[in-house]
Amino acid sequence: MDLYSSCPLPRWNRPPYSFRVVNDEMEVELDPLSRRQTCFLKCSREVKDNGMYMPVACLSSNDTYVYVLTGYGSCSMEYLEPSCGYLAMTPWPCHSPSCWDYEPLENASYVDVVKSMRIGFAVQFPFRYDRMSRSIKECLILQFRFLSRFYSEDAISCVLQIIVVDGNFWRCLLDSRVGDDALSVVPFVFLSVKWLAVLCRFVLAPLAVLILLAHKYWKTRITIDAVEKFLRMQQMLGPMRYAYTDITTITSHFRDKLGQGGYGSVFKGVILPGKVHVAVKMLEGNPNCNGEDFINEVSTIGRIHHVNVVRLMGFCSEEMRRALVYEYMPQGSLDKYIFLAKKSFS
Repeated sequence: MDLYSSCPLPRWNRPPYSFRVVNDEMEVELDPLSRRQTCFLKCSREVKDNGMYMPVACLSSNDTYVYVLTGYGSCSMEYLEPSCGYLAMTPWPCHSPSCWDYEPLENASYVDVVKSMRIGFAVQFPFRYDRMSRSIKECLILQFRFLSRFYSEDAISCVLQIIVVDGNFWRCLLDSRVGDDALSVVPFVFLSVKWLAVLCRFVLAPLAVLILLAHKYWKTRITIDAVEKFLRMQQMLGPMRYAYTDITTITSHFRDKLGQGGYGSVFKGVILPGKVHVAVKMLEGNPNCNGEDFINEVSTIGRIHHVNVVRLMGFCSEEMRRALVYEYMPQGSLDKYIFLAKKSFS
């Protein structure tokens, strides 16, 4: 480029990645950090409806129109107008942190391009293709550029972009160490460990928790279903069944506590109408009381009618909340009346 010209144009057409390979040695790599191109196009017709084409007035004439393109991917054939052809192509160097964002570089003017060309661009010489090594910084720069280009506020799109960027970053590191087994194994190990941790954290761990909860729920449902099946069979033969809300009403919200036993607390209550005094034993939350014991108690005590045995007047069973309603004995402890010779939780 003629630095003293008022309207300079690159003298040679050297696009990025245009290498001359001789004995597996590459001549030069142009501006490896930018990965951008600036294209000068010469057109026989004026381009009016394409914002990517920035006119260069000093290089144009009455029947020839020159344009410069700096947009991302603008030098590809798909953006070439039918009346235009390539005049020159040069790297767009990265001289400031603004290169991390694509927006400031989109559709730059010819004046900006000239300033960039006067500064120049970086080269690497010599290097071997199979020993090419990108630094972590360069791989990060490439991924930040990708995010700035395709950033979306949509949550799902954002997550997908992060996954793509993460994969591209590790692929960048792995590709840069082709042919060096000692270096290539390190990012591969980190990548494997990281994705294994992600798999365990977001897939295997929730799956294990769901299986555990399902197993616990299944065991609980078996007990509840067995109790409910028995109670339906005994509905017409045994004591009266109460709802849990009835129990709270009978005991006045468990206000008068008579005592505490090994299998639950006993509360005094009144059944209306008639003001029948009862003793209500709550079995809620007791690990020693299972569904089988509850069934045995209701079926045994509920059918016994004897002056020397306390009467079971009713019961409550809603999910894991269970209660037994006995007739109230005003004198002595309740356990004198409701404990039989055999072991029972009542």
